[in-house]
Amino acid sequence: MKTVGIIAEFNPFHNGHAYLIEKARELTNADHVIVVMSGNFVQRGAPAFMDKFTRTAIALENNVDLVLELPVCYSMSSAAYFATGAVATLDKLNVVDYLCFGCENDNLDLLNLIADIIIDEDECYSEALQSYLKTGMSFSRSRENAIIKSLSLRGVNMSSDELSLIISSPNSILAIEYIISIRKSGSKMVPVPIKRLDKGYHSSDLDGHFASASAIRKLFGGKSIFTFNNVKETLSDIVPANCMELLENEYKKTYPIVSDDFSPLVGNELIKARYNNTETNNLFDITDDLANRISNLSGSYEAFDSFVNTCNSSIFTSSRISRILFYLLFNYTKDDYFTFKDEGYVYYFRVLGFNKAHNSLLTEIKTNSDIPLITKISNAFSVLSENGKRMLSINMMADEIYRLVSIDKYNFSIPKEQQYGVIIKDE
Repeated sequence: MKTVGIIAEFNPFHNGHAYLIEKARELTNADHVIVVMSGNFVQRGAPAFMDKFTRTAIALENNVDLVLELPVCYSMSSAAYFATGAVATLDKLNVVDYLCFGCENDNLDLLNLIADIIIDEDECYSEALQSYLKTGMSFSRSRENAIIKSLSLRGVNMSSDELSLIISSPNSILAIEYIISIRKSGSKMVPVPIKRLDKGYHSSDLDGHFASASAIRKLFGGKSIFTFNNVKETLSDIVPANCMELLENEYKKTYPIVSDDFSPLVGNELIKARYNNTETNNLFDITDDLANRISNLSGSYEAFDSFVNTCNSSIFTSSRISRILFYLLFNYTKDDYFTFKDEGYVYYFRVLGFNKAHNSLLTEIKTNSDIPLITKISNAFSVLSENGKRMLSINMMADEIYRLVSIDKYNFSIPKEQQYGVIIKDE
């Protein structure tokens, strides 16, 4: 029996995701598909467009056999941390043979070469990286330019512009980080890149059969959208037909959720930090310079997105600032991360849903892995270590905040995390 793993957000699910799942099965001849999916907060530093249980139900309707949650401490992190946590989760199941991922360029040799440059700290790459950083350029842009320079010296026959398009695209960045994480962890999972068919991660183009999740989110953000009927025809071309009823039923009950919905809560944390002289430089992924910048500008805070735009710079990206504002809300610290890292990243597998026809997959995981498989939150704390409880507590706090924000926005009752059962798809 072969099993393929996919790391995803499905934020929201669209035809490109359905294609990825179908192609992953085809290329690997897999019997099972496991998805490690971001929960209620996603990698770019934002709340998920729709809640994790709705997205799980849609994934199960589209040939996924098991959905596991990627804890928020990894799901809302930069590409390297996101990839490390997600790859570790799949690897420690001890049942996954392949890791499939969508990216703009599916040249595995090129992706492996880029991973080699980063892992081996190629001399040309390292010197160029430091040189670009000294100019005040952001780390991501500095690394991109350093990789291009190193690839050129290695005789890669592509223009700088072509390489830049590959290296700078979000999905290719993640693809490279997945390969790096597989190598560093010694995982036996085989990476399998699949070329994306949409117009690109940031594209807002809604023409044709494939559109990016970003384009779909923007569609719902239009000021003319008052009822689902305004978007139904457009959506019918770009999301699977089996999603439509659920999307229609949940619209303006549980989604869409956006960062500005959290404005009062984040503003409250910034006020408390300012007047209580709370140290924020202990938050995960923050530097003293960035902590000072956020603190100095916090008096101008009015709303989440506008404050992020005020704080960002050539060094500090909007996504990084957004993530740190949510870390402040969840109290996710550097000590938390490094404790989790030292203990192997993974304390539990949180099951969000599974296909009943593939129930044997859960049995196989229980047989092959000694990490707890959590189906009931109420039972989780009795089987976890203290640090495992800390990770789960951060996740539950984030979920509870998301739930209350959604209820406040739409005045529609949503069960607490402890009340949600695992979603089971019957054939």
